[in-house]
Amino acid sequence: MSFVPLNDSKLADDGFYGLMGTGVTATKHQLLKYSSGYLVNAADGDDEAQYLALETKTNSGADGAAEVHVVSLNSNPKFIALCSTTPVQATHVGNDYDLDDAYTVKLSATTDKVFHIDYIYDAASYLVVGHFNTPAIA
Repeated sequence: MSFVPLNDSKLADDGFYGLMGTGVTATKHQLLKYSSGYLVNAADGDDEAQYLALETKTNSGADGAAEVHVVSLNSNPKFIALCSTTPVQATHVGNDYDLDDAYTVKLSATTDKVFHIDYIYDAASYLVVGHFNTPAIA
């Protein structure tokens, strides 16, 4: 599971093709960021999510040898997101959390405050609906 937009077709209209870094594999609906001018995978400890991959693509060449279709998160779309543990209404809804990796929200960390939880989608499956804080509020 990754960050699945609630309105995927609208996001595709707003997307663009960005150059990928060396050895980067982007999976559809995962988070990406720019590093040294090229798109790379987002990671634990990032203080801001910048882009969402709209396709699965691998760059097996040098920096810039491949492009991936992405959309900026500045428009603040809503996403169904996978959490690291079971989300709890009274504890997690309305609060901001860090990334665990390019696919998951880390409910035990609130340093970077990258993702805001609006409501629980399916607690048993660790799924919530929310949006990215852009720019980050940490």
